Amino acid sequence: MSLNKKAYEANQVVTLKTTAGEEVVARIAEETDTTYVLTKPHVLVNTPQGGFGLAPAVFSLGPNAGSVVLNKHAVAFHGATESELANQYLAKTTGLTIAKAI
Repeated sequence: MSLNKKAYEANQVVTLKTTAGEEVVARIAEETDTTYVLTKPHVLVNTPQGGFGLAPAVFSLGPNAGSVVLNKHAVAFHGATESELANQYLAKTTGLTIAKAI
């Protein structure tokens, strides 16, 4: 991959592991050379049943907040989110459920 090529397209659901250890799932609104602009970022949280769920990454922004900017220096690694988790994220943040293929 060229150093100047952007890794993601707008609205793609991605997972970013921050240098602080948080696993963030969000849609990419924009990517620059130094930042990711994220829409409705969520973090993975443990559930009482031993599984995991998604919770807003920044509670103080409120549910209707716009995008947040994450400096790329704060990201340890990143990748496209696994499809089942991406569908769960989209359902949680948009209210739409993705139909399963028959």
